[in-house]
Amino acid sequence: MRSNTPLIYLLSLCCLQATSSTAQSSDTAVSTLDAISVTANRDQELTLDVPASIGVINDKSVRRDQPHYQKDLFNSVAGVRVSQTGSTLGHTTSIRMPSNTGPYYLFLQDGVPVQSSGFFNHNGLAYTNFSSAGSAEVLKGAGTALYGSDAVAGTINVLSKDPSLGKGYRVATDLGSDGFYKLRLSGSESLKQESAIGFDVVQSGSDGWREHTRSKRSEANVTHFISPDDQNSFKTVFVMNTTEADMAGSLIGLDELHNNTESAGDIQSAIDSGLPIQRKFDFARLSTEWTHYLNEQTALSTIAYLRANRNRYVATWERNLPQNDSKTHSAGLLFKTTIEQQGWRWILGTDLEYTSASTLYSQLFDYVPSGFGSSVPEGDIYDYEVNYLAVAPYSSAAFYLSEQLTLVAGLRYDHSQFDYTNNLSDGQYASSGYARVASDKDPSFDHWSPKLSLTYRLDEQQNLYARYANGFRIPQATRLYSLKTNNIDFDLDPEVSDTFELGYKWSSGSRRLDLAIYYMTLDDTIVSRENTSGDRYYVNGGKTQHKGLEVSLFEQFTTDIAAQLAYSYSEHEFVDDEVYGNNEQAEAPNDIANLRLIFTPEKTPGLSLSYELEHVGKYWLDDNNTRTYDGYTLTHFKALYEVNKHFSINAKINNLTDKIYAENASYSYGKEKYTPGGPRQFYAGIDYKF
Repeated sequence: MRSNTPLIYLLSLCCLQATSSTAQSSDTAVSTLDAISVTANRDQELTLDVPASIGVINDKSVRRDQPHYQKDLFNSVAGVRVSQTGSTLGHTTSIRMPSNTGPYYLFLQDGVPVQSSGFFNHNGLAYTNFSSAGSAEVLKGAGTALYGSDAVAGTINVLSKDPSLGKGYRVATDLGSDGFYKLRLSGSESLKQESAIGFDVVQSGSDGWREHTRSKRSEANVTHFISPDDQNSFKTVFVMNTTEADMAGSLIGLDELHNNTESAGDIQSAIDSGLPIQRKFDFARLSTEWTHYLNEQTALSTIAYLRANRNRYVATWERNLPQNDSKTHSAGLLFKTTIEQQGWRWILGTDLEYTSASTLYSQLFDYVPSGFGSSVPEGDIYDYEVNYLAVAPYSSAAFYLSEQLTLVAGLRYDHSQFDYTNNLSDGQYASSGYARVASDKDPSFDHWSPKLSLTYRLDEQQNLYARYANGFRIPQATRLYSLKTNNIDFDLDPEVSDTFELGYKWSSGSRRLDLAIYYMTLDDTIVSRENTSGDRYYVNGGKTQHKGLEVSLFEQFTTDIAAQLAYSYSEHEFVDDEVYGNNEQAEAPNDIANLRLIFTPEKTPGLSLSYELEHVGKYWLDDNNTRTYDGYTLTHFKALYEVNKHFSINAKINNLTDKIYAENASYSYGKEKYTPGGPRQFYAGIDYKF
């Protein structure tokens, strides 16, 4: 299937033609053009100088978008699609891949991973303080040498505000449709000339626009910064968040989607019987970053952290609705040395992390799934502990071959080791579709990841770059130990990706163009198979290819009017798969676009109005390519009025036309399943600084 969306192509062409016009600069343009990247190398540098496709959501965009959910923060970036699931604050991610729940993305907060590489949760952005973010960045494609497992298709970094950049206090409140509320209190204070402390606390909640979508969330961040002398600085951060969200079922078929009626099923029956169908996330991290300058050429960065994650949910995709409770406790160290010399720069570092994890997977009650035979008895299905060690030294060297030409070569070595302890004996569930005892093997994984890029500076405003990056992701603990019957004999290897990318960046006055063309292959993909008894198991052996074009455009037409376009065209296919041949992959729209028209009237300083068009193209519902979903185009309106330096108001209307659409759509077990998107919703807020 190839999408044909003339509207989007026309919009792209119009905006491209607009870049030839003459315009004046504005605050909007400046904030976009001066965007800096801290994700690629954990250092600040202009995105124009980064030989990779990187999207920056700056402070001005965050204040205009007022993110209440993960997609609000990220879907303005070209090639990025974050979709909320039936648990409202759960999500799936699509960056250079189909929308999926696999460990192909590395989620960071302030440069520190929010979860262990052996225990990936696809809802990982819920572990970040996304609704109180100061800014955010998305590094698309395989990560640099600083990043290992999971940095296959994208690295997302949510950045908190630095308290050392200002002082004062802030009180903000937002109210919206369906009982939505958000309260925020933040502040920062200079303790001495060389130190500052800041805090940010957010409480939000919603009754949900449909039944069983109630949610509530808390976020807190306390940051202390001190620079005792010119050679040393310390940044200590405590960050935590908690999420509780009801889990609604999918709607079956387009009739249910368009009529907003949910047929009775196992989930609804369980809710009616009093079983709480919820998803809960708990996250906390304490970290200290020490930056030490040995001299003008050499800087040392050391981040030590302690982190705790907890993930609880009812597995609504399993007919017997078991309860999961997974916990991880981690200690880590990120060490990096940067040496700058005339003609070259060398980055040398090592990442260390130790994780102690536990998983309890239980059947909470005797249950008879509808349409199936015997009862599923109450009891523990899995109960195991895993100790996990990850060690990764890396090196990256930049050679300035001339004033125009820069070569960057990087290499990373990752070693990962699992140590498994089973707390259950073989029994009723081993003979009922689950393997209670996993293999006695404690697997370890070793991988070398080479990186190479070449940048040619055409002039002060234009860059060309070519990039190759190898990435990988190890099998998760659940794939190794939460096994089905007859799965014990299968060993799993890491999936390996190779990304090739060409890019062009142009930043001139009040306009900017970022263009990237990429081709990525993924080998030894971990795929699901079934044996003759119908039991599922996982094996390596699949191969997929992913290719596409990403365009980011910003144009300041006049002092008052600007436009911003994020557009991507992509194709995602199997390669000679034994089941799917060369089919396109499911849930992978060819076209994704976000267009914003921004009005900042010169006669009303501080006012910003934006009209936003969000487009998701047609895609296959299944890998067999038998059914499609047409996608959707939504419109939104957003307003921000900074009355003065102390007081501002904001408002937004999502889904202006009240369009009925599916946030996610799939086809399995003979049923089309749709997660409905929200109707027209109103939000408004006030913000006071003192």
